[in-house]
Amino acid sequence: MKQAVLLILILSLGVMAATVEIKNGTDLELYFIWITEAGREKWVDMLSMSVLLPDSSLIFQVTRGWYDLRIQDSEWQNYTLERIPLSDCNHFIWVVEPIHRDNP
Repeated sequence: MKQAVLLILILSLGVMAATVEIKNGTDLELYFIWITEAGREKWVDMLSMSVLLPDSSLIFQVTRGWYDLRIQDSEWQNYTLERIPLSDCNHFIWVVEPIHRDNP
């Protein structure tokens, strides 16, 4: 068991990742933070069963590549960024503001 855990740790250290930080700059709770590889339709909710309160952040890692982000707030408004290039050891920060809402 210890050998398997050690092997997983060694393998994970060898995989470089980009860090994504989403900061809630709105006065609303964010219900969903969706991410997908650019152009794909398989979205993953990074919040799961949580919410992101105003003035708080969520940090997660992804492998390098191009990504699309979509966020939904408590009023079901969407915020979308597309084709974000993320490379190894890159730290991407998005402060979600009301001005970033998608047009209806």
